[in-house]
Amino acid sequence: MIVDDDITVVQVLAKALAGIGSIRYALNGADALRLLEQEPPDVVLLDAHMPGLSGFDVLGAIRSQPQWEDIPAIFITSDSSQGMEEEGLAQGAADFIGKPFHPAIVAARVRTQLRLKRALNRLRQLSSTDALTGVANRRTLDETLLRECKRSQRSRSAIAVLMLDVDHFKRFNDTYGHGAGDEALVQVARAMQRATNRPADLVARYGGEEFTLVLPDTDGDGAMGVAATLMANVAQLKIPHSASATGFLTVSIGIGSFDQASNHWNQARAGLRETTSTTPPLCATALLATADQALYAAKQAGRARAILERFHGSMPS
Repeated sequence: MIVDDDITVVQVLAKALAGIGSIRYALNGADALRLLEQEPPDVVLLDAHMPGLSGFDVLGAIRSQPQWEDIPAIFITSDSSQGMEEEGLAQGAADFIGKPFHPAIVAARVRTQLRLKRALNRLRQLSSTDALTGVANRRTLDETLLRECKRSQRSRSAIAVLMLDVDHFKRFNDTYGHGAGDEALVQVARAMQRATNRPADLVARYGGEEFTLVLPDTDGDGAMGVAATLMANVAQLKIPHSASATGFLTVSIGIGSFDQASNHWNQARAGLRETTSTTPPLCATALLATADQALYAAKQAGRARAILERFHGSMPS
């Protein structure tokens, strides 16, 4: 994205960057922020001095938002003094180019920032996903559940967590080998992803043969419907399991939910507070514990089934 109040400069930059990627432009800072809201770019080229919001104002807004903070910004300005460059870099600019500029140099520096951005994106993906199955890892689960619990508190909306365990998985590994076991986990993870169709739903590997599914804005009954779809998806895989009574791979599911059918619902809504910057609110702990209890009940009842437990305890406000 090019942000400059001089349309001639915008045209020259757009020509220099032709072929590198799709280009959008804004002629003032306010329009730049609107474009950022619509679709964050991979790189921003900013004029430092513009009427209204300056390039420094736009950069400050970018760095203040978690979803934008990794976007590299390159200042392009006619003030190429050392003080200006130092200020730009100190406020988080990735690079600084003085006017008049050489189009080839601008293109080369933009390519450099794009390569760095792609590398950072790849590292973030690797740090947030499970290496075997490709779904979210435990760290991402904890972060997402914390965020969704906070949102549930603000919006007074229901939230549910599914905890899934592959039945008799040790027997499966002993019978077919760990390679087949890994492939089975991959297939189960994909079956979980097919059971959800909302961007906010999160499938995560909890550990070993256990997976978790976070369902914002979903009450217990809705979560049971998702669990039924998930179990049907696993059944359709028809993965042989001769060491199981069913003859095929099955899963057990426990569901923990906070919804209006929960006792002390209003008290719970008041108590979903984050106690420190690093401790999840009681909501997250209670949801996982309730789902785990329901999963244990499903196993005790014979496996290959889903059991729902609503959180009924009161939460201190």
